[in-house]
Amino acid sequence: CIVVTDTVSYLNETHRESVAVGGSHCARTTYDFVKALNLKGVFLNDAGKGKDGAGISGLPVYQTAAIPAGAVDCMTARIGYGLDAWENGLISSANELAQGLGVTAGMSVREAAFKVLKAVRQLPK
Repeated sequence: CIVVTDTVSYLNETHRESVAVGGSHCARTTYDFVKALNLKGVFLNDAGKGKDGAGISGLPVYQTAAIPAGAVDCMTARIGYGLDAWENGLISSANELAQGLGVTAGMSVREAAFKVLKAVRQLPK
């Protein structure tokens, strides 16, 4: 399933193996909140990307953890407001796993999340 949340700190065992769309920034520290949940995809706010790419520093971390991930352009969705990301957000960047599933810059977050969900549903169990 796809879960929409204002912050990844709200995710818990009931969200295990979901695709998460959140209002949190996409920094590397977000992985600490979700690593035990075996998420199938993550889409978080790029927070303006920030100094040295800090706002999207989670993308390679999620890549290493084999989780497709994308960053939501902060000019299209409010930081800290997951529903705004879901309804209005556009992808600004994505890790290689997400790109391999068809996630591209400029795509709606909703379309990107469904692409990832469809792809993981087709994987053998």
